[in-house]
Amino acid sequence: MIWKVLAPAIGAVLFLATPHQAAAQTISFEEAYDRISQSCGADIRKYCAGVPLGGGAVKACLDAKQSVVSASCNATLSEVFTLIQKRMQAQASVRQICDADIARRCPGVVQHEGFVLSCMLKATRVVSAPCNQAITDAGWR
Repeated sequence: MIWKVLAPAIGAVLFLATPHQAAAQTISFEEAYDRISQSCGADIRKYCAGVPLGGGAVKACLDAKQSVVSASCNATLSEVFTLIQKRMQAQASVRQICDADIARRCPGVVQHEGFVLSCMLKATRVVSAPCNQAITDAGWR
């Protein structure tokens, strides 16, 4: 009986006491490839057969055939390229966003990206939310 009363309270305390990482709102190139091949494979075979892989040729083909490509493929392409662009922007700006946290949490660390990132990942609990989000969005977690 007492567990029925205390269990929700204990669960809430454990939830609040556990550090939560921000959800990744970007994807890797590997994840992008998987999503596109799964959603657009039939469209690529139908409309872009023979188009060489790499250099954006398949994307250019799908963009050119946008009016006949399936709606799910078009939606996946839009989502995937938005997420990839966000990751690239995060990777470019993470250092600027995290500068104050780096200075405060990692003084004396050799200013090499790998050492600084390692320090920041160890300090995740005390790093600012924008810095944590930038590291997550950059795909470095």
